[in-house]
Amino acid sequence: MRILYITPSFQHPAMRGPTRCYHFIKELSSRHKITLMALTNCEVAETPMREMAAYTERIEIFSSNGASNSQAAAVAGGLPVVGKKLKRVLQHREGVAQMKKAFMQLTAQEAFDVVLFHGKSIFSVIEDWSNRPLVVDFCDATSMRYQNKMEYADPAKRLWYSLRYRQIKQIEDKMLAKTPHVAFVSWRDREAVLGAENRGRVVPIGVDQKYWTRQTREPQPHCLVFTGVMNYAPNEDAAIYLIDKILPIIRRAVPKLEVLIVGRDPSPALQEKAKPFADVKITGFVEDMRPYLERAAVFVAPLRYGSGIQNKVLEAMAMEVPVVTTTLVADGFRVDGAGEPPVIIADGEEPFAQRVVALLGEKDTRAHLAAAGRRFVENHFVWSSSAAKLEEMCFAAVKANGRDH
Repeated sequence: MRILYITPSFQHPAMRGPTRCYHFIKELSSRHKITLMALTNCEVAETPMREMAAYTERIEIFSSNGASNSQAAAVAGGLPVVGKKLKRVLQHREGVAQMKKAFMQLTAQEAFDVVLFHGKSIFSVIEDWSNRPLVVDFCDATSMRYQNKMEYADPAKRLWYSLRYRQIKQIEDKMLAKTPHVAFVSWRDREAVLGAENRGRVVPIGVDQKYWTRQTREPQPHCLVFTGVMNYAPNEDAAIYLIDKILPIIRRAVPKLEVLIVGRDPSPALQEKAKPFADVKITGFVEDMRPYLERAAVFVAPLRYGSGIQNKVLEAMAMEVPVVTTTLVADGFRVDGAGEPPVIIADGEEPFAQRVVALLGEKDTRAHLAAAGRRFVENHFVWSSSAAKLEEMCFAAVKANGRDH
């Protein structure tokens, strides 16, 4: 097939962001010819570009925050308080508009067997395009994330999140109306969007199991770790919730505690929360997460809102670190045939802290969870298997389009 793949970012492991589309392109490239159109908010380095060029026939990149010729963006940038953010919004719109123009021209000039689309933030690129076939990698239920977020926000932010929820829900509804060929990252996200509707396919993320493999077997007995991009709101909330509410309870039973919060861009609020506590270390960006995971006896992920599958938890499981997390996170792992995830589930600060304390004292249970977690990832979160599911969807869309004509 000739596939036109449209993404909201240029994805590559070296870019420190999502890699779902990167892995799908890598897997599909040996069997299909792929043209990639990607939006980006940063310069793409030579090595990632060279690798992606080897997987594709052509790459077209559009900047979402480059130099702008727009007078509106220039004026917005000079406004106090909100100026920089408003300028970024306007530049993003310009980048999407350029991408849309190029997409319409390309699809008018060349024949592609299927358009594979990913990215709610760039939906306007295909909004006015009515040709077929189209496969939408819907991925996670963004509207659900905003809906859950409102529960923990102050009144002013709750109003903003409510508005964003309505905006996202409108986009999601339009995407669903665009094609019957829709992929979701988990059953939980599929049900959050479609309810009891019997359509859409679950195509989970994968884990690079060769990379995420444990090298040492000597974790520190009282060491906890939480990883992730720390300016991502669900992660920041979880880290602050851990420091404020959960750790004080754990300390009563585990006096010699070590807590590692590992990941780039920790917010000033998070750093301030950690300052008074000598047993809490905020690392910021690190080149390699694996030594921190190997040091920990338990991975803690007390996320209270979010959507999709939490990559960081799968990576911890692949690294054979026992996990304590919330129902919200565990529900994301319930993909077709996966069964119950081998993690300890607890909601609320008191139950969460109690389960962490108990697990720190149960060496055999930790060893069982560590081995079961690795097997779970190996059996159910493999990029080649997920890419094959997406490939089947593309073939089905092509076949259905032939019938329509």
